[in-house]
Amino acid sequence: MNDISENIVITKLRQGDEETFIALFRNYYIGLCSYSRRYVGRADIAEEIVSGTFLRMWEKHETLEISSSVKAYLFQAVCNNSLYFLRKLKNEEKIEDYFRDNSYENIATESSSFGLPEQSLLMEEMSDKIEEVINQLPSQQQKVFKLKRFENKKNKEIAEIMGISVKTVEMHLSKAMFSLRSSLKNYMPSFLLVMYLKDLL
Repeated sequence: MNDISENIVITKLRQGDEETFIALFRNYYIGLCSYSRRYVGRADIAEEIVSGTFLRMWEKHETLEISSSVKAYLFQAVCNNSLYFLRKLKNEEKIEDYFRDNSYENIATESSSFGLPEQSLLMEEMSDKIEEVINQLPSQQQKVFKLKRFENKKNKEIAEIMGISVKTVEMHLSKAMFSLRSSLKNYMPSFLLVMYLKDLL
């Protein structure tokens, strides 16, 4: 990316351009998760740290200070947040238990004490609103969506569970996503919805 296009991206970020945030999220999310995992050792926590990094970027977009490239900024931010997470564990003398315990539920129940951004009021409100909309979906769409989003089932697995074709599963997911976007467009930036529904993209 040349200096001109880099400056354009930074300007759009500061202006709160949602499409720019979504593009960066899609381009760098997987790589950033792999990078964070080198520090924290666990995929689930790495995903939370990366999602939280993007959320903080969105929350303070008007005052973003990016002196190098956007890519370098993102990787440095994820590095800092990963190290912060580990320092919190060490200070609370939980780091040995963390790396010994493979149960996500145990660590998730304590995550608020580590300052993970997913525990912020914004994320909680967003999750509540999304759940409200999901519960209003037609029964088939709702079941397909929940199997996909909350149980991490593959489309083929959902088709077998529900006795429908994979194409029908894809149709239900597409309609559910459209309903969510339509219902939530005036409630939250589409960037946050894309982040929350990243597993369906």
